[in-house]
This record gives sequence, structure tokens and C-alpha cells, in this order.
Amino acid sequence: MSEVLVITCPSGKQCSHLIPLLYNKGTFKLRLAAHSQASATKLESKYPEAEVVVTDLVDINACQKLLHGATSVYHVGPSFHTREKEIGFNMADAAVAESHRTGSVFKHFAFSSVHSTQHRQLMQHDLKSYVEERLFLSPLNWTIIKPTNFMDAYPVAMLAQQEKPTIERVWTAEIPNSMVALRDLAEAAAKVLNEREKHYLAEYSLCSTMPLSHAYVAKAIGKRIGKEVEYSSPSFEVGVQKVLMYVFGMKEAASLDSVYAGKGGVGHGGHVLANDGDLRPDLVRDMTERFVSFYNQRGLLGSPNVLRWLLEREPTSLEEWIEIQMKDAGLA
Repeated sequence: MSEVLVITCPSGKQCSHLIPLLYNKGTFKLRLAAHSQASATKLESKYPEAEVVVTDLVDINACQKLLHGATSVYHVGPSFHTREKEIGFNMADAAVAESHRTGSVFKHFAFSSVHSTQHRQLMQHDLKSYVEERLFLSPLNWTIIKPTNFMDAYPVAMLAQQEKPTIERVWTAEIPNSMVALRDLAEAAAKVLNEREKHYLAEYSLCSTMPLSHAYVAKAIGKRIGKEVEYSSPSFEVGVQKVLMYVFGMKEAASLDSVYAGKGGVGHGGHVLANDGDLRPDLVRDMTERFVSFYNQRGLLGSPNVLRWLLEREPTSLEEWIEIQMKDAGLA
């Protein structure tokens, strides 16, 4: 009988790459934690052999029920959620309780955190650092995966098809950042979950590249598609709005005086300013402003050495990743 692997945030960017590496491969029976029925319906259609559970991770009892009978969990906290720390605590504590339950088969808690949780100026990094500490202080066998910024945020195929390709990032174009290709992150996470014992009590900071600026990436894409890619950075306020748009699918950002209007962080006109159910959209805005301010002055810097060792191959270079995007879009 296959072991049960619980995955949270299964519809998110990283799990959309991870799940195909684990789904119906014989080792795990997947239990996917959906936040809404709409999300669950999509997951059931995409992964009909997986168990999909609609649950609220803010509820400790729901977390215990989610982990009942599981062998492993891959926990991804919700992006820019003011209760991410509490959700992480709930998952860690529920795993401890499950591991002590008579007849338990629980063995492994893998947590997808973020590269450099020491950056406490970044509120989402700070929240994740507390979840890491909760695991450190537990009797669980844990592994902490710490990815940097996603390379996949660059829309290569779209730029290739534009007559005058233009790309905008919310931070200064000359500030370098290390990046990770989601294909590398997924492969590393799948290896950690499949090999399990080899990775107990390990922390892995994962970068595919050394620091590269937005300007450098734009030029590299332009060289491959044979067009100059123009790049720019918006004003601080517009940058904050664009981050909210990217994370929550907003069409436009609402003003601060409207963030409490409506239910569940929905402002005037239904503009979502926070995760569904997050009661402090004003703090989400604070979190976003700190995020943009940080990246306008400093980058998230790291080395690909750990990922190279973990994958036992060279991580995906920027140029290789651009070529993969072109092939996947039928534009090679």
C-alpha cells in the first residue's frame, strides 16, 4: 500500500511542478490540501487518483485531521498571508501529535521555506523563520528547503511573440538576485521526499544561478529571441500594486481606506488585497511595501553549490532555461 504524502498549497507555482514528479509513481498516495471547493474541483480534474481535501489550515483540528494516517508532509505556506506563522505552527504541532498517535506511521516533515530567513526586514521571511524554529524544537524528522526567487516569473514565450517586447519588474533593474528554476526546485523536493532518511535534519538553500540583475536577464532573453527587450521599473506605489496583482490576481489596487470593506479582505469593487480569510489586509500591504523597498536596494543573494550537490548535476542556467521555455512554446 502506498504511503500517504500530504501536500499543502498544491495549486501554487512550485507544487504545480512538484506534483507531476510524484503523482502515480508508486511511492506515495497524494493527499492535496485545497483551500476552497473551486480549487479542489480543479485539482480533482487534474489529478483524479489523488485524495483532495478542502481544509482550513488556520484551524489546528483541521490540520490534525489532514495529517491523520500520513507518512510525510510537504508544507508550503500561503504567500503574503499574515497568519502564515500560525499556519506553520499548526502543521508542525499537528505532525507532532500525529507522530505520537498509537498506530502512527508518520516519518517526515518537509517544509518549503525561503532563502535567507535572516532577512527580517522582509516580513514573509521573518514569519517563516518562526516556523523553522518550531520544527527545530520538535521531535520530528524535518527537512527545510529554502528556494530563492523563481526564474519562471519571466514570460519568455510572451516576449518572443511581441513586436516590441517590454518587461517590467517591481524593483530596480540593476539590483542582482539569485534565481531558482522551478524545474530544479521540484526535482530537488521530489528527491528529498523520495529519499527521506538521507535528508533528515537538513537545511538546503536552493539557487540555480549566482546573482543576476533584471537588466542582464532582459538582455539574455533579447539575444535569444533576436529582439531588444526593453526593461523598466515602476514607481514604488505602482510596484506595490503590481505585487498585489501578481500574488492575488487583482486588476487594480484599492486604497488603504477600503481594505476593510467587504468580507475576507475584499475591498471596493471586489479587489482582493489578501488571501481569502486573512483578516488583516492592511498588514499584507505593509508586507508588500517592505518587499518592494528591500528589492529596490538589495537583492536575495546565494550560490548554486547546494543545489548542484543535491541534484548531482549542474543547475539550470539562465540561458538553458530560456531555451526550454522557447521549446515548450513551440518557438525553438
